[in-house]
Amino acid sequence: MEDAAAQALLDEVVADWTAGTVLSVLRELVPAVWRRNLDRHEPRLGDDPTTLGIQSSRNICNLAVQELAGVPGVQARDARTLEVTYQGRMLHAGKVASRSRNWNVWSADWSDSDVRSNCAEANSKAYVSLAGTLFAAAEPFGGQPADPRVLRHLLLMWQGFDDGSTRTWLGFPRLDTEPWFAVVLLDDDPGGRGGMPTTSGSPTPPAPDFDTLGEPSLELARRVEREQRHKPQGA
Repeated sequence: MEDAAAQALLDEVVADWTAGTVLSVLRELVPAVWRRNLDRHEPRLGDDPTTLGIQSSRNICNLAVQELAGVPGVQARDARTLEVTYQGRMLHAGKVASRSRNWNVWSADWSDSDVRSNCAEANSKAYVSLAGTLFAAAEPFGGQPADPRVLRHLLLMWQGFDDGSTRTWLGFPRLDTEPWFAVVLLDDDPGGRGGMPTTSGSPTPPAPDFDTLGEPSLELARRVEREQRHKPQGA
């Protein structure tokens, strides 16, 4: 069940992060990159949904880092996923694997991504939602209501379709029976451009999410230098 207090906070975050340029940049990049990559997708040259998904995620990450460089108060970096820090919160961006219009954002599963599951875990440890419980109308913890402003981790999820259209969401992930404290649909871009050729036979598998491919664990404490990996024997 969506948490009303978390939803109100998310609405504030959307307004603040749009005014701060971050969401404006990302909301423009997602449909532009997806349509451009569909236009140059060449199955006859060896392209497939995997290359399309990875290339689009990498393009969005690299371009966002470039465009957000120098924006006051914003830190954007390539941490094998796009990581943006602003106003005390951290956003990670990722592609939804499914290319079905029937996919529901409330069916998201963080178990296949270390970054997403760690974001959800950090939020869930910081904030205990009372929405949908017998205590929802009470004042717990010695009269102090639970404050969703302790939620520090955001996920921007986007979905691309064969006709060039895209959908983009932003939310506070959680670890529970439901994947979000609150989530909002930012864009449902109609696209309207060509799209990837389809073939008869078995349905084309969904483009994978780049974030699931060998990503590092999310840093939730102070940053430390990663240890250099040892070269394999006989390399």
